Amino acid sequence: MKQLQDLLKEFHSSSTISIFTYDSKKKLVNQFKQTVSPIFPSNLLDKIDSTLPVGTIKIFNTSRNECFSVIILPDNNQKILILWCNIQTISTLGYFRDSFPSISLERLTSYTKVLYFSLFQKIPLIEQPHFISDLAFITEENDDTNNRESDTYHNNYYKERLMLKALEKGILAEFRPRLADFINSGTFGKMASGNELRNSKNILIAATTLFTRAAIKGGIYPESAYALSDRCVQKIERLRKIDSIIDLTQEIGELFVNRVRSAQNFSNSNLIFLIQDYIFKHLNEPVNLSIMSEKLGYSKNYLCSSFKYATNQTIVNYANEQKIREVQSHLVFSNKTITEISGLLGFSDQSYLTKLFKKYLNTTPTEFRKRYHI
Repeated sequence: MKQLQDLLKEFHSSSTISIFTYDSKKKLVNQFKQTVSPIFPSNLLDKIDSTLPVGTIKIFNTSRNECFSVIILPDNNQKILILWCNIQTISTLGYFRDSFPSISLERLTSYTKVLYFSLFQKIPLIEQPHFISDLAFITEENDDTNNRESDTYHNNYYKERLMLKALEKGILAEFRPRLADFINSGTFGKMASGNELRNSKNILIAATTLFTRAAIKGGIYPESAYALSDRCVQKIERLRKIDSIIDLTQEIGELFVNRVRSAQNFSNSNLIFLIQDYIFKHLNEPVNLSIMSEKLGYSKNYLCSSFKYATNQTIVNYANEQKIREVQSHLVFSNKTITEISGLLGFSDQSYLTKLFKKYLNTTPTEFRKRYHI
């Protein structure tokens, strides 16, 4: 059983697909999903025949272009395995109303085949997808499609403020449930009618803007926040398809939360601000305290002692922290090599960057780039 859990956990981490297992009585046993993703709907679970023989595999597609696959397992304690590509969020009224494409039916089929082979060591034969009409679950009887378009419940403004306040504080454990509450409070709405990709990009860009403003309030130096925002938007614009707008919103939000959390001891002192301002404007240069003191008009000893007293860290340590955060952004949002990033941020060589990166984050730039993506 533990091997199965480990396999499903790794599979979810690599695919970001929501995975659920149920026993023979359809009681939930385990789940692997994003924090903001909803639980598998009971009305869809009711469509699954738990008496099917072991090894049965089926693909389902709903009237909302939602898709999920089912694999029947040999263990009655975990009889039903479901891979769910949800494209909706649940409003406070309990209706599914969002309509952003999550993942194609073809990709779900491919993922299901891979997982099936891992479980049974053979390639499955999959029939045509089974279609499920679930429009009755979305609207009241006699509602038509056009009426549903106008009957939209946008996300709750109060829950948006709570979510952004959590970001301002830099508390990841608070931000995640607040974001989930905000998303589940309604729908994102429509910004580009007739073009789902453009609409999804617009939603993500709007979310990035909100995160940027909240992060600045939380203490991130404005130029640093704007630079991160620019890289997020550039990455969004390069996307040719968006598998899950919810997951991307969460990942972008968490980038800003982590930046706020790291920007501690941001001081309103004019001298400290001048030092921080100088560092951010010269992130692409090696840290040189003599040049800094000359430019700011104070002695090097006075700058160092004042900064240490106000922030409880040295200027060099603070500057290195900002450089490492910029390295993280480049690793996530650009295709630059580590050598190129090293030169861009004024490191003496790549090995020193790697050493410093590992000191602050306990991992190498290469390992970070592999596991952290948007």
